[in-house]
Parts: sequence; C-alpha cells; structure tokens
Amino acid sequence: MMQKSKTNSSFVVTAIDRGGVSRPTPLTRAIRYALYGSLCGATLVANGAWADDDNTTATAAADTHGKVQTVVVTAQKRSESVKEVPISVEVVDGEALSSQGMVKLVDYFSQIPGLSYTQNYMSSAIVMRGIGTDSGIGVRPTAGVVVDDVPYGSATNTGVIPDLDPSDLRQVEVLRGPQGTLYGASSMGGLIKYVMNDPDTKHATRRIEVGSSTVSHGDNGFIGRFAINQPIGDDIALRISAFRRKDPGFIKDVNSGATNDSDVKGARIAAIWKVSKDVTIRASSTMQMTSTDASPYSDVHYDFTPIYGTYEHSRVVGADTYDARSQITTFKVNADLGFATLDAITGYNSHRQFALQDVSYTSIGSAAPGLNAAFGLGLAHPGALIQNGYNSQTPSQELRLSSKDEGKLQWLVGLFFSSERVQSKQNFYLAEKLVQKVVEDPALLTSEDSSTYKTTALFGDTTYRFTEQFDIQTGVRFARGKYSSNSVSGGALTDPDVTSGVNRDHNFTYLVSPRYKFDKNLMAYLRVSSGYRPGGDNGVLSGSTAPASYKSDTLNSYELGFKGTFLNQTLSLDSALYRINWSDLQLSQVDLTYGSSYTTNAGKATSTGLELSGTWLPTQDWKVKGTYAYTDAKLASDIPGFVQGSTAYGLSGDRLPYSAKQTAALNVTRFFTVGNNLDLFVGANANYVGDRLMEFVQSSTVPRIHLPSYTTYGLNLGLQGINWTLTTYVHNLSDKVAYTNANRRAASLSSGTSATLGAAMIAPRTIGATLSWDL
Repeated sequence: MMQKSKTNSSFVVTAIDRGGVSRPTPLTRAIRYALYGSLCGATLVANGAWADDDNTTATAAADTHGKVQTVVVTAQKRSESVKEVPISVEVVDGEALSSQGMVKLVDYFSQIPGLSYTQNYMSSAIVMRGIGTDSGIGVRPTAGVVVDDVPYGSATNTGVIPDLDPSDLRQVEVLRGPQGTLYGASSMGGLIKYVMNDPDTKHATRRIEVGSSTVSHGDNGFIGRFAINQPIGDDIALRISAFRRKDPGFIKDVNSGATNDSDVKGARIAAIWKVSKDVTIRASSTMQMTSTDASPYSDVHYDFTPIYGTYEHSRVVGADTYDARSQITTFKVNADLGFATLDAITGYNSHRQFALQDVSYTSIGSAAPGLNAAFGLGLAHPGALIQNGYNSQTPSQELRLSSKDEGKLQWLVGLFFSSERVQSKQNFYLAEKLVQKVVEDPALLTSEDSSTYKTTALFGDTTYRFTEQFDIQTGVRFARGKYSSNSVSGGALTDPDVTSGVNRDHNFTYLVSPRYKFDKNLMAYLRVSSGYRPGGDNGVLSGSTAPASYKSDTLNSYELGFKGTFLNQTLSLDSALYRINWSDLQLSQVDLTYGSSYTTNAGKATSTGLELSGTWLPTQDWKVKGTYAYTDAKLASDIPGFVQGSTAYGLSGDRLPYSAKQTAALNVTRFFTVGNNLDLFVGANANYVGDRLMEFVQSSTVPRIHLPSYTTYGLNLGLQGINWTLTTYVHNLSDKVAYTNANRRAASLSSGTSATLGAAMIAPRTIGATLSWDL
C-alpha cells in the first residue's frame, strides 16, 4: 500500500526517554477511560452526523502501519508535533481539500468544531468559540488570519479573509482560543494559519490536476491546477503554481437571469536559497482573484419559506456583482546563531474588493420613485444601489530569537511592527431595476473613509521543564497601537461634512500553561490566556450623541485539555474544556440623529464549551473519525443604554450571534488493495450544525433571525495508482436546503417579522471528480 498524507486529528507519541515504557498509574487509566467514554458520548450526541474525511487520497497503510501518524504544526512559531502543543488545534490537509472539491472556507468550516463562518461579500466573518457580535466594514475581527507566517488582512475590519484556493496549500492550522501573546490583536477567539508548500532543493516535481463538478438546481464547474518544483543546483529551488476554476452557481436572479457562478484564478511563486548550513532565505508571492455576478442569497420570508423559487432572488439588474484581489508577499531569513535561531519575516499583503449591492429595500430605495420624479430622471422602475469599494495594504516586520530545543529552558523573544492602511467608499445611486442602468449624477449619498492603524509589539514566550513529565509555559505581549481616521461625506441628500479622529491603545496579553505528561501516550494541560481587539474612532458628526471613540475589548480564557493515543496507537483522542470571560465587548449601534452606524462598548459576555475529536484505525483498512463541539456563548449582563430603534437589545443570558450550541461530525472510510499497484477507498460522511441566532436587533419586540439546524451527508470514492489519483465525491447528498447566515431586507424594524430576508445558502447536491498526476 502507499503512503497516506497527513490527517487533521492525527497525533504522535510523546517522547519521554526513560529506557522503556512506564506502567500506567491508576490516575492515568482513569483519564484514559474518561477520554474514551467522552468521545463515545459525543458520537451519540452527533446522532449520526459525519464529517468529510480530511484526507482520503491514499490508503490507510500510511497511518504508519495502522497507527495514527505524526502531524507537525507551527502553532507556537516553532515546528512541533500537534500531540505536544498545549493548544486546541485542528489541522486540515490542503491536498485532501483540493481533491474533494472543497475549495472555499464555506465548504469545510462546519467540519472544524467550535468554528462558525458568516458568508458575505464585504463583511464575511470567522467566529471561534462563540466570540463574535457583528461583521462588516469598520467592525474589528475576533479571529486572526496568518498566511506564510505573515498576518493577513485587517485588525480593524472583518471581511478581509483571503479564502485561499488549496492548490499550493500544505495545511490549514486552526488554533482555538485567544492567541494574543504570539499573534497580537484581533485573535481573541482564535486564529487560522495557512501553511504553504516550501520549494524542495532535492527533487524536481511536476503536478497537474483537473476536475469538474455539477450542482443541482444550477450550473457546471471546472478546475485546473499545476505546480512545478525545480531545484537549481544544490542550494536553490523554485516553485511555481497556478490555478483557474469556475465554482458552479445555484442562485438565480429573477430579473437578469444571472447566477452566482464564481470565476477564481491565482498563482504563487516561491523560492528558497540555502546560503549556508546556518542561513536559509525564503521568498514567496501569492495572488488570487475572484469575480461573480450574483450573491449566494435567496430571498425568503422570516420563517424561511421562499419568496420566489427556493434558489432565487430579485435584485436591481447588475447590482449584485463582486470582484476581489488578494496578494501576500513574504521574505523570510532563518539563521542559526549558535546560541539561538534568528527569524526575520518581512511581509506585505493587500486586499481589494469592489461590489454593487441592491438597497431598494432601504428607506432610500423606498424614496426612489419620488426622487426619480424630483430629479426628472425618467426611470421606468426606479430602485437604488450602493457602490462599495475597499482597499487595504499592510506591510509588516517581525524579528524573533528562539532557543534551541535543548536543556530545561526553551525561550522565544520577538519584535513586531505593522502599518495598516485602509480606504473604503460607499456611494448611493438611483438605478433602473429591470435594465442595467445606474444614475451616477446626482449621487444621493457619498462617503469616502481612510484610516491607518500602526502597532508595535514586544513579545516573549518561555517553557521551563521541571521534570521529564512536567513543564510550564508562560508568555507576555506588550502592544501599542495608534488608529487614525478621516471621513468625507456628501451627496444630493445631505450637506458635505468632514470628520477625523485619533485613538491610541496600550494592551498587555499573557499566557500561563502548565503541562503534565502522564506517560508517553497521554498529556494534560491547563491554559490561561488573554486577548483583545483594538479600540477606534467613530468620526461622529457634529451634534451627534454617539461617543467619539470606543476602547479595546478584552477577554480571559481558561482551558483544560487532554491529548492521548490508545490501543497501541490506533486510537487518538483530543479534548478541551474552556471558559471565556469577555469584557467591554464592541457592538454596532445606530445614531438616531443621522441614521449612521457607530461602535460602542457594551457589557460582558461568557463562553463555556467542550471540544472533542478522535481518530480510530480498527484495522489497516478502516478509518473512523469523529468530532463534537458544545458552545454556550451568551451575554453576562444586559446591553446597557437601550433605546428603541437605536441601540442593540440584549438581556443577560441571551445567546451571542453566529455560533451553534452543538456541532458534530463523523466519517468512516474503507480502504482496499486492488492489485497492480492500485488502491481504492470508499467513504461516507455527514455534518451536523445546530441552530444559530443572527446579530442583536435594535428592538425589544422584533425577534432576532433564527437559522435552523441542518445535517448534510456525502460520499467519496477514489482510485490511486503509482503517480496518479482519481477522486469522485458527492456533497450534500440529500440536497438539503440550509443557511449559513441571513439579514433583513426592510427599510426599518417597524415591519417586524413581515420583513423579507436575504439568506446565504449552502450549496445543493454537488457531484464532482478530480484527477491528479505527479509527473
């Protein structure tokens, strides 16, 4: 049988060199039984829910002769086995995502316990362990994103998520819980780390991959990828990869006939130079472009019955488009100084996006017929749209020294600097609903905002090994930030105005994590840590009652975790129990004087939860994997200062937005040796996502939007030869209708539950195949 790739809940044996295997103590056996029982319980709670196998592109023999294999992560900015890391980490294999047609975050987020994803063109958001309240331009994210060791996107705006194609992706590391000491601001809920493939100086390789897919109620799609790795001499290598794909659409606009097909293309070039045995230089640049003519939103009533067809919506013609361009460039120097290792990481990332959005349902849209007559425009079916533009650019620099993996004390110290520049605009125009025509003169409302956020940080991390079994990790980060903003507004419906502001913040984050190894197969840890989001300036108009600025919100997290392998390393279990206390949480509000939005600090919240995952290899031919997460995220106090129609309404005990209380997943895969160097695998899978609530509303009488729970099923089948793999898959086998998020399409809250919703849908039944060759 052939070598099987990494899997995302696999663990290695903790190395405790004692000249032999220690005999388990009664406490060790008790913990083992508790972990085993908890996973069985999770499987029952899942009620048959399964998750797509993170890697079914090879046979089970790859799990090291029927044993759960090694997974190496860089979660703590040094290479370690996931078994050794005292963090709740999930690892998703890039090659597996690619082969099974899971090319976007929305395709696989539900397989990662404790992670939620809200899908929106200009304001997508990642939420981990229930830590999130809002999404949108101007809303600080609560989960960070790192690509090739460089922070990507914005610390001051959600929606800047690269959502990289897995064409040259080695793995995705999902770090749950606050990561503020090593990764800084806006990683208070967790972090997603994209780890790209390094060039190889030893072997020249060529890889080609093609695929196609079709979606029920929609269109067909395709994918083409290639990757070339070429050594140049003994010390230099170059890696080039590129892809082009069409994601099939399934939502149709009843006015224009446009669908939400996406055209996505990108490329990456990476180089490595081993200058000497002590110095290595790496450089890379990754670019991705996305374009689509319609959003994945269906128009539904408050009870989610369709207004048109199940997969249809009505938008102003041409006013539902989206274009985005992401680029990440890195330059890294690694040097062995003898007493320590030096890493110098220079990064630059930019993210540009442009979207047209139908706002005919707003108060301006309701006034469109009157404005059409007043301006003498002669539109037959007047509506309104927003032209959204966003451009962020962030250079960054990190310097760090880390000790060698020797002795009782391991340490790491570092400096970090970044300067984030953001420009955004929102212009309101009248438009013809049924024909593509936009009236740009006069512009009804215009707004152009620019901001900078500069941050400097000093951080350190130490681990002291008291005995071979017991050590304590500590970490601190001192950060200073300056946020400056300027806003220019105007248009035919308002007087011109200019506002500006400056906000400074100083933040301290910490980490304390004792770890105890019961024996070579079982480890427990306690992790106490903190995180924060930077404050900001509201740029409030003269005469407004809204606060001029808002401060950082902070949280403290307490986590108890166990990681172990059992049954001769054929079973691995991972569990984490946590409690998070969140203070001064940031919330978006509405200013009644001008109708504009602003941010304020509002009360406290808590999140308590349990995460379980396990992989079992009953034989070399079978693989079973299960995950389960329970998340109880809720307000710990009433949202203060409630004003009907203006400020968010929420009482102590109310659930926070976006997160399901329960998610569960399970997968079973069977591997076969066919003969003639051929291997076959067959798998069945499903995901369960519990019900969720959307954002708090500015009313005590209008209920929040409630998203129903759902379960999806899937199948996959693959055949592998010496240098090729054919994979076929079915996602959402039962063609389940389900939603990832929704928003009101009404001019005001007075419409109550009679308002219509725009609801983002999961893809219907999708059938596809991919074929890859290693040349």
